[in-house]
Amino acid sequence: MRFLTLALEGYGRFREHTVFEFDAGLNCFVGANESGKSTLLAALMDALYTLPTSSAQAVRARTSWGHPRGWTLELELELRGERVRIRKFHPVDDPRRRGEFTLIYNERVWSGEAARAQWETLWRTPEAVYRATACVAQRALARLEKDALQSLQQQLRASALSADLNRILDTLQKERRRLRNQLEVAQSRLRDHEQRLQATQQIEQQRRTLRERLRHLQQETEALRAQLVQDERLLENWRTLQHQRTTLERLRREADTYQRHLEQLEHIERRTRALEAELQREYAEWVRLPADHKEQVDSAWVRYQESVRRLNILEQEAREQQRVHQARIGRRKARLSYTVLGLALCAASVPLWGVAAWLGATALILGVLALAIALFWRTHTPAPDAGAPLREHTRHEAHAAWQQLDALLQQAGCTVETHPVNGTPSAHTHDSLQRLQRALQNYSERWHAFQERRAQLEQLRHQSDALHQLMPDPKALRDRQRELAVQIVGLEEQIQRNPLAHSEPSEHDLLRLDDCVQQARQQLDALDAERLRCEGALHALQTHDPLEALVVQHASLQQHVGQLQHRLRVLETAEALLQAANTRYLSDLSPRLKPRIEQHLPVLTLGRYTQADLGDDLSLQVYHPERAEMLPVREDSIVWSAGVLDQLFFACRLGLADALADDLRLPLLLDEPFVHADEERYYAALELLTRVAQQTQVLLFTCRPLPEGAWRHVVKL
Repeated sequence: MRFLTLALEGYGRFREHTVFEFDAGLNCFVGANESGKSTLLAALMDALYTLPTSSAQAVRARTSWGHPRGWTLELELELRGERVRIRKFHPVDDPRRRGEFTLIYNERVWSGEAARAQWETLWRTPEAVYRATACVAQRALARLEKDALQSLQQQLRASALSADLNRILDTLQKERRRLRNQLEVAQSRLRDHEQRLQATQQIEQQRRTLRERLRHLQQETEALRAQLVQDERLLENWRTLQHQRTTLERLRREADTYQRHLEQLEHIERRTRALEAELQREYAEWVRLPADHKEQVDSAWVRYQESVRRLNILEQEAREQQRVHQARIGRRKARLSYTVLGLALCAASVPLWGVAAWLGATALILGVLALAIALFWRTHTPAPDAGAPLREHTRHEAHAAWQQLDALLQQAGCTVETHPVNGTPSAHTHDSLQRLQRALQNYSERWHAFQERRAQLEQLRHQSDALHQLMPDPKALRDRQRELAVQIVGLEEQIQRNPLAHSEPSEHDLLRLDDCVQQARQQLDALDAERLRCEGALHALQTHDPLEALVVQHASLQQHVGQLQHRLRVLETAEALLQAANTRYLSDLSPRLKPRIEQHLPVLTLGRYTQADLGDDLSLQVYHPERAEMLPVREDSIVWSAGVLDQLFFACRLGLADALADDLRLPLLLDEPFVHADEERYYAALELLTRVAQQTQVLLFTCRPLPEGAWRHVVKL
């Protein structure tokens, strides 16, 4: 058996129509990751096993993204010397009805369910057996490593029968099912005849019982229906009352909302008119002022304060210079006094010499001392006053700032009271400054009041605009409010006319009444069902055949049932014998599998591992040369590396494929089976596959480069 060609369209990454041809020996598909190797292997398995009518998510996910139709697979293979062509089409939508399965074999064409049944008869290899032996999907060896070969053993136990034995067992099972169905039908007919025989004696009693039961059911149904109508009417009135009250409450809330909106709008309009009138009445001159008037006043006030401060500093300096000048004048006067005193004492000493010499000497000494003091007492010439022009300039600046402030305040209606001194206003006295500050404070208060009213007016206008957005047409809102008032009055009258509005039963009573109505409906449905059942049973009662005819038919049916039971026991015995043969086949599988595994182990492991053993449960053990003992091949064992585990399990798979092959040698599908192998063992595995490919078709999918050599069929993806 070997694959010939495979055509794909809309499958995975193969969106366009793509055809692959396969050689009878080793076929190598080399490509980088995501180049389509695993997709091609999945397409081969889908062509062999997947039903195109399946709506499973995994099957639908294989369609190329955005493909308008779905995926199509056409596989041509050679099976037992005959050519077989399989075509499968899985549509994007409604695969159960539009999926196609076509089989061409011996110039005959099967489609649909017939094609599936014929293909299963021709192929005869379960998918579990293929995936456990000849098909190694990506990371499949790692999964077998985790399960320690248990999943493979279970699959072999479930499907290790040879193709002929499977076919015989299937035939026996079909025949046994057919006989069991016939036996069940015959036994059912026998039971029916026995029941008919017993029913002949009881039919009249049952008819009388059913008629009496129907009469009681009719009376009970009429009474229950009358009570149910009354309770439902009461509940309907209560529900209507509740609905009316809910509607009335909603209409009242809506009317109140409209009323609040209208009142708020009217209040805003009144307040807006009042503020506009106040602005026109009390702040008319402020409206005409420029927007930066307050900034001008503040700037002029700052300039005025700075000018007054500098003027005060200059005047203080002038007063200090005046004090120094007066001190200098006093010193000059004292020097002149000392000079006059010295001259007078010197002049007086002359006559005093004649009176008393010591008096004349004393007067002379004092006179000379006074003249010396006057002579050595130095005085400086006073410098001219250089700050007078600056003081005058500063005074002019302060006066100009005063005038500007006064003009700005007069524009705002705030005047500064001044008291003239000798006909000239004193602009820079403390009292004038206080009056100016009071005028500025008055201006600031009025300015803030004016700005506050303007802000309030702007806020009211924004609120008015917002309300106008909610209700663009107040007149329509008032009309709607009048309509709501009419509806409210009408609902209030309807509520007053409802009889439950005056009695007002409690909600607990009404809920209990609702439960009673539900229970009454269920009882009424049960009574109707019981009545229909009784009527049906009454109509089903018919006159049976005579008792003698029923006895003859009963004996004939018993004989037929005995014959079917005998044939069924024969088939069950044959099936048990064949199952025992299958068990013996499984027990004989281990001796046949062991040499095949040991045949491949040395090649894959470069001669390091040569001996293998299989237990009764097909558990794999390999001889470890360093430890000198047989060790189980398990994932949790620290003895085996990941690459060695892959090589051991791959040898086991090759051995299984050889041991289970009869007249049909399955092609080997290998998707990256040597991912953990080093370069030397990888080349050894490729040489082994080359020898295996001489007997069995091999399809190798790998991303690792092939060594140099003559390869028969290499496809680069």
